[in-house]
Amino acid sequence: MSNYSSIINLAHMHQYKIDEQLKKSLQDVYWRIESNHYHDLIAEIEGQTIKSLGISWGNPNHPLAKYIHFSSNATEELLNKMLTIQAPYDRIVFSCWEDEVEKIKLLQMFPFQLFRKTYMEKYEIHTLVEKLDDIAVPETLLSLKKVLTQPSLEEELFKLLKHSYEQTHLDNPAQTEDWLAWKEKLLEDNPDLELSFVAIENYRVVAYLFVHPIDEKHYEMGWVGQQGNVNLLPILKKQLISLQNKGIRSVEFEVDTTDYNAWQFADLLDLKSKKGWYSYIFKNN
Repeated sequence: MSNYSSIINLAHMHQYKIDEQLKKSLQDVYWRIESNHYHDLIAEIEGQTIKSLGISWGNPNHPLAKYIHFSSNATEELLNKMLTIQAPYDRIVFSCWEDEVEKIKLLQMFPFQLFRKTYMEKYEIHTLVEKLDDIAVPETLLSLKKVLTQPSLEEELFKLLKHSYEQTHLDNPAQTEDWLAWKEKLLEDNPDLELSFVAIENYRVVAYLFVHPIDEKHYEMGWVGQQGNVNLLPILKKQLISLQNKGIRSVEFEVDTTDYNAWQFADLLDLKSKKGWYSYIFKNN
């Protein structure tokens, strides 16, 4: 006689067994379970064993969306239980690697739509600089440190940052905040104030590229933005050379297909050959 399984909402998992393979299929979000950073924890239980698992959580930066994730062996019944949408949410977002085919197959049984691909890749700086050999380096760029000392440019910069972020997240709108809140967000991420560059034309901010130190030899590209038709590659080249001169060897990029600013780097980074992090959305009609 087989054990009866049921789908239940758990307060915690302390009394249940869970195998390592199940944890592995949730490796990108399992830390949420361990640290209690979630709204709902929904499990398929058989006896005292968790057979499959799904979790949901919120994101204050995107207040309309409930985020979900589930194990690769999740059932249609489990996912269906996760699709309840209540205020303040009106949509559900799910993300996974493009080669997690079992999760995507299950997702496609419901009216989810793919709305974004994200590429997260690390590169040797000298390789990128060589590929940019024909690009001229601009002479007139201001450091973020200098812009922060000029109130009018500072306000213009962070209003542009706010606008750029909002326009590249239309499917899942950002929290409405003023430019000072965006300044605070950026500075909390500890950008390199000297090597984060801002382009100025006719006393107006027209572009920005921010970089953040990860360790003594590795940096991360942060927010990127522009207005008009600014070519960001010359700014990037100067930034990469500056990083190289500082002894930084590698840099990582996170580029979304919905970000028309950072997508200028797609060919340079050969993103079409890379594995993507796919994001799907389900909206409450």
